[in-house]
Amino acid sequence: MDQKIIKYQLSCPSTFKSKLLAYAKRFTCFCFLDSNSGNPDSEFDFLFACNKKQELLDSEEPFLDLKNIIDSSNDWLFGYLTYDLKNSIENLNSNNLDNQSFPRLHFFSAEIILKIKDHDLIIFYDSKYLRDDIDNLFSEINHISFISQDFEKMQIKSRITKNEYIETIHAIKEHLQIGDIYEMNYCQEFYVEHVDIDPVVLFSKLNHMSKAPFSSFYRINNNFCLCASPERFLKKEGNRIISQPIKGTIKRLSDNLLDRNQKKKLLSSSKDFSENVMIVDLVRNDFSRFAKKKSVHVDELAALYTYTDVHHLISTISCELDSQKHLVDAIKLSFPMGSMTGAPKIKSMQLIEKYETTLRGLYSGAIGYIKPNKDFDFNVVIRSVFYNQQSRYLSFMVGGAITIDSDPELEYEECLAKAKSIFKVLEK
Repeated sequence: MDQKIIKYQLSCPSTFKSKLLAYAKRFTCFCFLDSNSGNPDSEFDFLFACNKKQELLDSEEPFLDLKNIIDSSNDWLFGYLTYDLKNSIENLNSNNLDNQSFPRLHFFSAEIILKIKDHDLIIFYDSKYLRDDIDNLFSEINHISFISQDFEKMQIKSRITKNEYIETIHAIKEHLQIGDIYEMNYCQEFYVEHVDIDPVVLFSKLNHMSKAPFSSFYRINNNFCLCASPERFLKKEGNRIISQPIKGTIKRLSDNLLDRNQKKKLLSSSKDFSENVMIVDLVRNDFSRFAKKKSVHVDELAALYTYTDVHHLISTISCELDSQKHLVDAIKLSFPMGSMTGAPKIKSMQLIEKYETTLRGLYSGAIGYIKPNKDFDFNVVIRSVFYNQQSRYLSFMVGGAITIDSDPELEYEECLAKAKSIFKVLEK
């Protein structure tokens, strides 16, 4: 890594964040990650990478090529994996409608990285730049005016009707009854056609409303992902790896007393607890394939976490990476996140392909970074808006875990609760 470092003090980090997002508009490839101060173990409040140097874009052997770029690089790497990389892991295929057309995988190293923690700004920059260049960049960002704007009210369409959703849940429950699966994550798409938006403004509104700890804003050419994720897929720190699946959701209520009752209701729900435990077992099984023997532990089981619109049950599973395994093995053997598939994993993914009508693409995938010391952190891409600037197609997906105890009406309402922030932003 041939990089230099400059440090600055920020008088108002939130204002600088808005200006930095406006600055991002000039790049055809960038990654912006925001913990929104809701992720206590994050080493940054927000992180921005631009001016790509090296790039891995799609691939016939995606995980092998990812290993090679990691092993040959001492730079930070930023990137994503789409859900449909499952087809490179297992004998699966995807033939559903794809109106977003994200490349299956993308990673890049950046000439300029800005890391902000509290009031401290650290800029990592390529040695080809002079100190004056970076001082000028810092000054330019500070002088940008961020202009927020309202959108025309969008006509959001659903890919399937509520009745079709309910009929599909009944069909999935038949598979549950005969033991094909124990749990399945079923998702539906909402979309807007022929729409012109400013993705920076839309992300700013969504991020401000959601304040999710694993938010991300990613652009590659005409494809934008505006993500307000509360969920971590996988983190590596030293040899320790953790995953934090979410299973169990209930909407928040504005009245404090009623909202406390919502918390109690979620914590006492045997259905939500069993959903969570099933995915914990799935993640433990995934971990056993790359973990040091007897190192897999459940550190936290179905703990209550509160966000802007919903309460969640989140578990934490950890292990030590086996010395004979590569970090990419951990990613590959855990992917896709079990909370977004179901159990057993392969059969669930086969049924997802059968019953869903839209290719998931980056939805259910992961966005994150790999550091020069080979530590990494990736989210699960949920609560996200996808926008293709060329086709002017905007979409988002939302879903939930279907079990034998699922009530189709309640599952549909849970979907709407999860997408509440997105609906608010788009329809405001």
